[in-house]
Amino acid sequence: VCCLMGQPVAGNPTQYMLEAAFNVADLDWRFLTLEVSSDDLQRALDGARVFGFRGVMLAKPHRGSVHPLLDEVSDLARVSGQINCIERRAGQLVGHNTEGLALRRLVEQQLPLKGVRAVLLGAGRFGKSAAAELALAGIEELTIYCLDPGPVQEFVNSLIEQTSLANCFLEPWPTNETLPLADDCRLLINATPVGRQDPRAALPVDFGARTTSIVVADTVYHPPQTRLIETALEQGYPTVDGLTLLVETAAIAFEIWTGQPADRATMRDAVEEFLVL
Repeated sequence: VCCLMGQPVAGNPTQYMLEAAFNVADLDWRFLTLEVSSDDLQRALDGARVFGFRGVMLAKPHRGSVHPLLDEVSDLARVSGQINCIERRAGQLVGHNTEGLALRRLVEQQLPLKGVRAVLLGAGRFGKSAAAELALAGIEELTIYCLDPGPVQEFVNSLIEQTSLANCFLEPWPTNETLPLADDCRLLINATPVGRQDPRAALPVDFGARTTSIVVADTVYHPPQTRLIETALEQGYPTVDGLTLLVETAAIAFEIWTGQPADRATMRDAVEEFLVL
């Protein structure tokens, strides 16, 4: 048995993806979706230990607060401060971050990350996961744009201290202008909710007359083709859409728990059916 713990969890497609993956792999596994408040998280994890759950996925508000309740965490989970996947290994609870790893794997299919200059929009849960994984992957420079840079500065300082990333800049979100996107920037990631449920919602990004290609990734999965992704495709740039990223995030968790490859096509079909895409 594996499960999702969070509050709220209504509308979360994780169960549908993973149940489909277990079924096609012919595994006698089940996945539960559990409403768990912050006050009850410790007891819920104790229950997962007692009942021998193989894995736990975490939704808000638990991803940034679960660390003290675990026996071990991965490097990415430690650096990002975010955990979305727990593995029960020899009776111990081990925390992982499959979101950042999923992003890295998908981007590196199109662009080697070492030495790259990147721009990240947003510094929330996924933004921190992305920033940490990019730093661990050896990028040269990262610029983060967010609404309130003040509270994020401590995270940026920690990122520089714990990784080889020396050039990390924190900038306020532009109000009446577009984001400067240098020609040598090779990766743009949207980790904001702009575009969620609204395919016409626009980000303040202007690709301009670029002479180099850029990989564009969006964490918004509904709809999977946001205006950002659509514009990038029109320009002929490689993209990573949010639905592909969502599936990869769950697929990595499946592989951590089972030791088997996940059928990503089946998982995507399941989540598309759930979201009525």
